[in-house]
Amino acid sequence: MILLFTHAFLALIRPRPALWVALWWACLSPAAWAYTLTCDVQGSFPELEKITIEPATVKVDITSIGDHLYIRMDGPKLYTFFVNTLRTPEFEGMDLTSKTSMWVKRKNLQTQEESEVKINREPVNIKAIKDVQRYGKKLKFFVTGPCQLPPG
Repeated sequence: MILLFTHAFLALIRPRPALWVALWWACLSPAAWAYTLTCDVQGSFPELEKITIEPATVKVDITSIGDHLYIRMDGPKLYTFFVNTLRTPEFEGMDLTSKTSMWVKRKNLQTQEESEVKINREPVNIKAIKDVQRYGKKLKFFVTGPCQLPPG
């Protein structure tokens, strides 16, 4: 009886090739990655040519988790952006990435405000647009500038 129990137990824990391949693939597949850029940007309101915005240096964090992209631009208040490709009852995200650029749009379904961030690959630069309430109007805020890749 002990001999049969031992053999049955070994059969349960015996490594199976398909299981090992699945575990190896799961451990080595890039399910999530992150990248950070530093960009020197200039913002503007095209509708208001007389208004000048101070340039800024911003940090751009790009994260991919599963099939979704997340781009966060951190800087002074106007230069802070967040876009992603998630679709929820409140927001609709779109991934417009191509061979030449990484491009994500996000729309608030309740307010209809949109924001988008496009990062060109060669040369590395950023273009971003978002809807903001300023000066009693709903305006488009444009951001452009070159980016530096992290060392390494």
